Amino acid sequence: MFHHYNDHKFQKIIDEFILSATADQQLSRTIRNINYEAAKLGISFYQMMFILIQKDAINNRRSKRNGLVKN
Repeated sequence: MFHHYNDHKFQKIIDEFILSATADQQLSRTIRNINYEAAKLGISFYQMMFILIQKDAINNRRSKRNGLVKN
Protein backbone atom coordinates (compact mmCIF):
# COMPACT_ATOMS: atom_id res chain seq x y z
CA MET A 1 0.00 0.00 0.00
CA PHE A 2 2.55 2.58 1.14
CA HIS A 3 6.15 2.26 0.10
CA HIS A 4 7.72 4.95 2.23
CA TYR A 5 7.14 6.66 5.58
CA ASN A 6 7.35 10.08 3.90
CA ASP A 7 4.22 9.33 1.85
CA HIS A 8 1.80 12.19 2.53
CA LYS A 9 -1.20 9.83 2.65
CA PHE A 10 0.53 7.58 5.20
CA GLN A 11 1.38 10.57 7.39
CA LYS A 12 -2.20 11.83 7.18
CA ILE A 13 -3.54 8.46 8.34
CA ILE A 14 -1.10 8.43 11.26
CA ASP A 15 -2.04 12.01 12.17
CA GLU A 16 -5.75 11.13 12.14
CA PHE A 17 -5.05 8.06 14.27
CA ILE A 18 -3.19 10.20 16.83
CA LEU A 19 -6.01 12.75 16.95
CA SER A 20 -8.56 9.99 17.51
CA ALA A 21 -6.46 8.56 20.34
CA THR A 22 -6.43 11.68 22.51
CA ALA A 23 -9.31 10.45 24.68
CA ASP A 24 -7.69 7.05 25.32
CA GLN A 25 -4.99 7.41 27.97
CA GLN A 26 -3.43 3.99 27.34
CA LEU A 27 -3.18 4.62 23.61
CA SER A 28 -1.80 8.12 24.19
CA ARG A 29 0.86 6.64 26.49
CA THR A 30 1.74 4.06 23.83
CA ILE A 31 2.09 6.79 21.20
CA ARG A 32 4.38 8.77 23.50
CA ASN A 33 6.50 5.66 24.06
CA ILE A 34 6.76 5.06 20.32
CA ASN A 35 7.82 8.68 19.86
CA TYR A 36 10.41 8.31 22.64
CA GLU A 37 11.85 5.13 21.11
CA ALA A 38 12.00 6.80 17.67
CA ALA A 39 13.91 9.73 19.16
CA LYS A 40 16.37 7.34 20.84
CA LEU A 41 17.00 5.71 17.45
CA GLY A 42 17.33 9.09 15.73
CA ILE A 43 14.41 8.48 13.37
CA SER A 44 11.11 10.25 12.88
CA PHE A 45 7.90 9.17 14.54
CA TYR A 46 6.46 8.40 11.09
CA GLN A 47 9.42 6.20 10.25
CA MET A 48 9.01 4.30 13.53
CA MET A 49 5.29 3.80 12.90
CA PHE A 50 6.05 2.60 9.37
CA ILE A 51 8.56 0.08 10.73
CA LEU A 52 6.15 -1.18 13.38
CA ILE A 53 3.31 -1.57 10.88
CA GLN A 54 5.58 -3.43 8.44
CA LYS A 55 6.82 -5.69 11.22
CA ASP A 56 3.25 -6.50 12.27
CA ALA A 57 2.22 -7.20 8.67
CA ILE A 58 5.16 -9.59 8.22
CA ASN A 59 4.30 -11.41 11.46
CA ASN A 60 0.65 -11.72 10.38
CA ARG A 61 1.66 -13.16 7.00
CA ARG A 62 3.95 -15.68 8.68
CA SER A 63 1.22 -16.69 11.12
CA LYS A 64 -1.30 -17.17 8.32
CA ARG A 65 1.19 -19.19 6.31
CA ASN A 66 1.85 -21.41 9.32
CA GLY A 67 -1.87 -21.82 9.98
CA LEU A 68 -1.82 -19.99 13.28
CA VAL A 69 -4.33 -17.29 12.32
CA LYS A 70 -7.74 -18.13 10.94
CA ASN A 71 -9.67 -15.71 8.71
